[in-house]
Amino acid sequence: MRNLGLRGQAIVTIKDIAKKAGVSIGTVDRVLHRRGRVHPETLKRVSQVIKELDYRTNIFAKNLKLRKVFKFGVLMPRPGQDSLYWTLPLRGIERAQQELFSHKVQVNFFFFDRYQEKSVLLAGKKMWREKLDGLLAAPVLPKSFGQILQELPENLPVIFFDSYVPGIKPLSFIGQDAFQSGVLASCLMKQTVHCKQGKIAVIKVLPEDYHIAERIEGFLKGSCNWPGFESVVTEIDGHWSVSKTKTRLEDFYRKNKDIAGIFVANAMTHKVAEWWSSNSGKQPVILIGYDPIPRNVKLLKEKVIDFLISQQSERQGYEGIYALFRHVVLGEKVKEKIMMQIDIITAENVDYYQS
Repeated sequence: MRNLGLRGQAIVTIKDIAKKAGVSIGTVDRVLHRRGRVHPETLKRVSQVIKELDYRTNIFAKNLKLRKVFKFGVLMPRPGQDSLYWTLPLRGIERAQQELFSHKVQVNFFFFDRYQEKSVLLAGKKMWREKLDGLLAAPVLPKSFGQILQELPENLPVIFFDSYVPGIKPLSFIGQDAFQSGVLASCLMKQTVHCKQGKIAVIKVLPEDYHIAERIEGFLKGSCNWPGFESVVTEIDGHWSVSKTKTRLEDFYRKNKDIAGIFVANAMTHKVAEWWSSNSGKQPVILIGYDPIPRNVKLLKEKVIDFLISQQSERQGYEGIYALFRHVVLGEKVKEKIMMQIDIITAENVDYYQS
């Protein structure tokens, strides 16, 4: 029975090449490693067979012989921030780490405060002291990340997940088409809104990063030609207390009583939903937000939130570690973009949803 690789392909061996070329294994070895003398005609014949069989040096086997440990760094916000959103990709990263443990893969985490630029720089300094073979990063504070990436070795493979930094090209980006997810949210709103006219509240949660801005841009683009409706953007800070958030939203509501729908551009959807449901005098609205974190799921089941859009955050973390593994350990080419599907979660399917 032929040996199979990670993706199920038959592995071509030196023995296979020698048999087809009609030479000894030693001759094939000399051709592959360009050592010793080989007759020109034999060299040509063996080289042709190597090309026909698409033989590739087994980098993984070589690394195992060297007993090399591959150290991948993960630079991301603290898991407890943003209403536990970061526990989702963390779960995927840890699952990939467990699966690749026997392949000498070690994952080192460098957590930072998502609301402090300085914290990113401090995490970066700790990371610089490690001799990493690859880096998986969530660049949610672009200014600080730009500084960090300038200090990294040029040959260090870097993969972004969740967000990106314009002007910086990583080995790969893993995430969602943020603009299109905003367009999808606007389509959901248009198809389900109860009223024939009114305002659509678009809640921008700070600090803003590029993919959040693109979600809002997509929603505004999709909702710009609704007869009788107007989209109005307001801002809250994700780091604010409940009372301060409520004060800001109440002030917004006093100026916009005819709200027909609410769109929240990140996982903080529950903060807006809890505020809205706390006053029974408010009219029914369609409320759309992001990410199946526990508080959002609870409000989805209670029908306070109508739809959650998932960016498959757990899968992003999982795919990020595997992309580094394929590139660094197996020597395989990695796609420049690994796009996540845009999932719509409702109260009816949330118990069966897996990201």
